[in-house]
Order: sequence, then C-alpha cells, then structure tokens
Amino acid sequence: MKYIIIFITAFLTSVILISCSDINEDITKPELPGYHEKGINNPISDVFHGKIIRDNNWSMKNCAQCHAGDYSGGVVQASCLTCHTQPNGPEACNTCHGDFADPSRIAPPRALNESIDKNYPGVGAHVSHLYNNKIGADISCSNCHIVPSGLYSEGHLGDDNKAEINFGALAIAQGVSPNYNFQNNTCSDTYCHGNFVFYRDSSNSPWIYTAPTMRGNNFLVKWNQFDPSGSQAQCGSCHGIPPLGHQPYTITECANCHTGIVDNLGNISDRSKHINGVINVFGN
Repeated sequence: MKYIIIFITAFLTSVILISCSDINEDITKPELPGYHEKGINNPISDVFHGKIIRDNNWSMKNCAQCHAGDYSGGVVQASCLTCHTQPNGPEACNTCHGDFADPSRIAPPRALNESIDKNYPGVGAHVSHLYNNKIGADISCSNCHIVPSGLYSEGHLGDDNKAEINFGALAIAQGVSPNYNFQNNTCSDTYCHGNFVFYRDSSNSPWIYTAPTMRGNNFLVKWNQFDPSGSQAQCGSCHGIPPLGHQPYTITECANCHTGIVDNLGNISDRSKHINGVINVFGN
C-alpha cells in the first residue's frame, strides 16, 4: 500500500511540473473589441456617428447609456464634450441644423440632410429672415416655430424631417391667420408680407387716408425662391408705393413723414421700425 501511495504522489507531481513548464507569464491580454466601427468620428465615413444618429431619428439616448447623461464620459470614459463644446453638448440646437461652429446660428443652413442650398426647402430663406434681414429687424425662430426647451420636447423630433410651422408674434399681428403650404413651399396671409389693415377713424393722421382703410398687398411668397430682382421681398411687393388707401407720393418722398425710418432714396434706414406691427411716422 505504501508503494501505491508513493507512486500516485510521484505521478501527480510530474503532471503538475510538466503543465507548469508550458506557462508563459508574458502573454498579452486580448483587447476588448470597440463598440464603434472605424470611422465613427470621420464626417465623410458611412459610419460617422452623426449619420447613425440621423438614421435613429435623432435620438441620442443610446449614446447617453455609455457616455453618461451629460456626455462627459460615462462608463466608457470617453467624453463627447471634446468636440461638442457648445452649451448642451451634443444636444445643442446647432448639432443637427445650423452652423456647428457657431451656437448663435442654429437655423439652416445646414439643414438636417446637410444641405446648404437655399433652394432646398429645409434651408430656404432662413438667413434673410433671422440673420441678414435687410428690410426689417431680424426675427426669432418663435415667429414660425414652437422653440423646444430640449431635444426630446414634445413635438420636436418627428418622423418626417419637417419642422412644424406654428406662426406667432409678428406673423399673426392684427389677429391674422397665416398659412404655410408644404407642397408648394409658400407662405400666405402673414402680417409681415402685407396682410394688414389700418383704419382712418383710429388714426392720428386721418388726412393721409384716401379711403376708410389703408391695406397691404397680402403677398404670397415662396419660401425657397430666389432671383436677382429679389422679387419675394422687394419694395412694393408687400404693400403698394404708397399703400392702397394712402395719399399718392413717390418713394423718394416717404422720408418726409417716415423720418429716420426710410431715406430720401427709399431705402430702409431703421429696420426696427419697418414691418414691426405698428405705423411709425414723424420720428415715432
């Protein structure tokens, strides 16, 4: 019996020694595969993360699961805020539309599909309304849209990639009911394009009227039509020169009464007092 125990002990010792002789202490640990494909941060790549988010109807909830709710790194310890430096990080307005480099320009161009062509409805006349308005004060987004308080606000993310139109402020001045036609890309019945009426019996200058009312042309404008003449917003399109019901004067005479608002050549000199919902006259 003693010899059997000695034999078994010797056998097991040999097996252990042989097995240990093959151990390599310098074996490199295998790297875990990355969650994202190569090109995730390359804007021209088919797997660029912006395209993935777009195809996911602009939801970033999957991103937040790994990178944290504030995108500061999360469990993967990779911050999104290195590139998305603007307020609200990746959820800033200008991440998906507008100028990514300038958080003050959140309206197109760029459109959701990356277009910067103003003939594309998603771009259209945003610049001439919000940032480079030559005939009136620059308007705010809320004149035509309900501005969401956050990315996931009700009514913000839709499945048709169209921005809902909800006219407000200047567009509905005097209680008018404007309309936007998505099929024709036309804007109609807005105060700002001539759907207005002023009444002689409530005017401080009734002598200037030739009729009980003074009216605009209620001009139908095409949102994405641009031509060299500027026909969509040229002087005389939204109201006559002078408006219907106004004593006859030439455009160079407007400055006689609309002092400081228009110059003697008919150019708007104070944009804040043109297309603002009220009549500004004699310096007021």
